[in-house]
Amino acid sequence: MFAFLRGEVVASSVNRIALDVNGVGFDVLVPDSAQRKLPVGQHATLLTYCHIREDIFQIYGFLTEEDRALFIMCMSITGIGPKVALSILSTLSVSAFARAVQEHDITAMSRVPGVGKKTAQRIILEMKTRMGQDPELNALLGDPQSAEETGDDDVYEALISLGCTAQEAKKASAHARKMLGSEAPDEELVREALRSLAKAGHVQR
Repeated sequence: MFAFLRGEVVASSVNRIALDVNGVGFDVLVPDSAQRKLPVGQHATLLTYCHIREDIFQIYGFLTEEDRALFIMCMSITGIGPKVALSILSTLSVSAFARAVQEHDITAMSRVPGVGKKTAQRIILEMKTRMGQDPELNALLGDPQSAEETGDDDVYEALISLGCTAQEAKKASAHARKMLGSEAPDEELVREALRSLAKAGHVQR
């Protein structure tokens, strides 16, 4: 229903923010990792997923396409709903989740609130089975190191929050580090990344 929401954070609590979008307040559930990066007063773009049932309409928001994709994939697992899927993303990064699946790390998966050992085993088994059949899932979870390279990159995440796609942000972040060096301040790297996107003709969303 909504691909994304862009506005100002006007309230924040555990796993939840209120986003003012042109005078309309949206109640959005977000992972802990996103909530910590969205203080009141900050303008942000959230990729969204709308969960609709007979008596429920709830919006979930994510800072990256990878987080949203993993959230949706987790809900396709038997017995996993949006509450547990959000808990997974609040406990494990995409790269940590991928590593747990590939290494069959039931202990790591069981650290997620609401996920016991049996559920952890089912998550890992179903994800491993689907990886050979689903190219999108395989791309997301097949290389934990690759996911980690962007998952903890503040420049990448800043570009995502400004409306860049994951591909644009990854390419522009790498360009900025090549031009200025990895030790350059994040603010300078973001400016250089945006300049490279402007030169390439990308329109900032």
